[in-house]
Amino acid sequence: MNELPRNDVLKILKQQFLSGNLKEYDHKYDKTVAAWEKSRAAGAEAHTVRLSDDCRDLHVFDRIDDISKCHLAYFRDYYESRSTALERMGGAMFYLDTKLTAFHKSGSASLLNELKSRGLRIGTQFSVENVGVFAGNTAPEKPFVTCFSAGEGHYCDILTPYACIARYGETSAGPGFHAVTVIFLPLDKCFKNSVNSATFMLEAGDFTYKNRILYPHIERRFHLLEQSVQCSTDITLLVDDTGVVVFANSRFENEFGMHITSVIGSSLRDSFPELSFVLKSLRSGKEISAGNTALGGAGKRYYVECLAIKENNKVIGLKVSIKTAEQIRKYSARAERNNAVYNFQDIIAVGAAMKRVKNEAKAAASSPANVLITGESGTGKELFAQAIHNASSRFAGPFVPISCGGFSRETVETVLIGTEKNPGKFIQADGGTLFLDGISEMSQDMQSFLLRFLEDGIVTPIGSRRSVHADVRVIAAAGSEVLQKVKDGSFRLDLYYRLNVLRIDLPPLRERQSDMQELSNYFVTLLSAGYGKNIFSVSAETVERFKRSSWPGNLRQLKNTIERSVLKAEDGHELEVADVEEDFTPLQTDRPALSAGAPFDVRDAEAERIIDALIKHNGNKAKTARYLGMSRGTLYSRLRELEDEGVMI
Repeated sequence: MNELPRNDVLKILKQQFLSGNLKEYDHKYDKTVAAWEKSRAAGAEAHTVRLSDDCRDLHVFDRIDDISKCHLAYFRDYYESRSTALERMGGAMFYLDTKLTAFHKSGSASLLNELKSRGLRIGTQFSVENVGVFAGNTAPEKPFVTCFSAGEGHYCDILTPYACIARYGETSAGPGFHAVTVIFLPLDKCFKNSVNSATFMLEAGDFTYKNRILYPHIERRFHLLEQSVQCSTDITLLVDDTGVVVFANSRFENEFGMHITSVIGSSLRDSFPELSFVLKSLRSGKEISAGNTALGGAGKRYYVECLAIKENNKVIGLKVSIKTAEQIRKYSARAERNNAVYNFQDIIAVGAAMKRVKNEAKAAASSPANVLITGESGTGKELFAQAIHNASSRFAGPFVPISCGGFSRETVETVLIGTEKNPGKFIQADGGTLFLDGISEMSQDMQSFLLRFLEDGIVTPIGSRRSVHADVRVIAAAGSEVLQKVKDGSFRLDLYYRLNVLRIDLPPLRERQSDMQELSNYFVTLLSAGYGKNIFSVSAETVERFKRSSWPGNLRQLKNTIERSVLKAEDGHELEVADVEEDFTPLQTDRPALSAGAPFDVRDAEAERIIDALIKHNGNKAKTARYLGMSRGTLYSRLRELEDEGVMI
């Protein structure tokens, strides 16, 4: 007997049970025999093949409360998707209320008709008395446990042609939605894969039960969320983690003349290939932005932003926002009043030293005092200034930057003081922040004007008799040379004290070994997106090469180096050492990393770097400064310092 298939064994055992001759059998069938005994005790008819209308209860719909109706309406698409999947596997599904009465059905039309011919339909009561013990009426005893019964394991012949998988959903949050979901599969289609798929469907439905009391609120919340995206001034797409478009707002349809049904459910790469570059965010998790992007085939240009949507640090999709040229012009007009676009979250700080500096800057943001930010050229002084402004109580006010070098007395007065018709920088910055970049290059006249303003905040425009009070906070930036200028008297000590209330010293890039990987990947992702390239990261070997460089131009130089390398790098790969080799002299690439503790003369390396760049650009100082990632004024300053130290250039 053991050599027979399980269903045949059960058929023989059941015949013996019904005839009263079942005596000895394998104990693995104990539960099945117990179910037959329970069915017989309840009065179920073993040989019934069709239920009569007496076994139906059409009052089931009177018992379904409002929350349950909301459930059915809200998850209609979910049920329909399950029905489609069931049709593919030839199955059918019934939803039973707490009295085991069917109130909803879905799945294969042919199987539903077959079940209907057996009296199994909407209104049928799947009680033990009517159909015997099976998965559907066992499930309520085991909430959130998948129950299974099949073939001759059923007591009543009406169910023996089928396998049944059932699950009961219940919550203790109060009266509400309770249901048994039963899937019927014909035995000839009951394969391992189909049973697994049916089980997954039932288990995936648990969230609908466990959150049943929230359905009306969820429905309103999702409606508000969807409408907020529909009402957005941006053209918006949502893309899932496989690259398929799952949502497009009406502005997309209006702008590109494409019905949203033509893109929803389709691969972004196929339906809108011009935007396929944003899919890199699915792997990197980084924000991507690209301006001047041609979309739609009409030659129009757009600004594209892509934000990775994350859950538990895993990217689950993308939000793609597209701005038109008209929107960009509007934003640009606003930006004229406030040029601060960076925040503290834009500042990469992996190493302890940089984290400390970032925390100092955050503390400075909460203070009204003036701030002096010092550091070498290209270390990110304006980046920090903008972040401080945006984190301060003045974030809604203007951020007005001014480069302090090269002004004559007349120019200084016009720029800083202005006239009644053309207000100067002091008045423009009223209620916000004035950022003074390169204060060591400030002329004596400019120092006098600034000191006078810092005394009382009073400005008298040129040609006016009326004085104006301007509420301005000053953030100044300087290189290390400012201290020497204070010592030699070319920079006023009293002004230095006024500006240096709070001090933030930015470390050079060569001292940010721990940040190098993150910084490199950030720049390569940003620049790759801007040039439409498919390069995601910088190889570990390349980062090690970067760590051995002196970087006289710091972050600006790193960005320039990566930008040149991205343009010539092979698409679809990491940025490799070969891509950046031209940008390094043997002196730079051969020095040990600072973390190794080996001595290194930065000034000598910088001199070699500047000499090498001057030779490469035939003595053209503008091109040399651009190549080194520093301003022309900084290059001249470096050249003077090196000459004072006896370095012949």
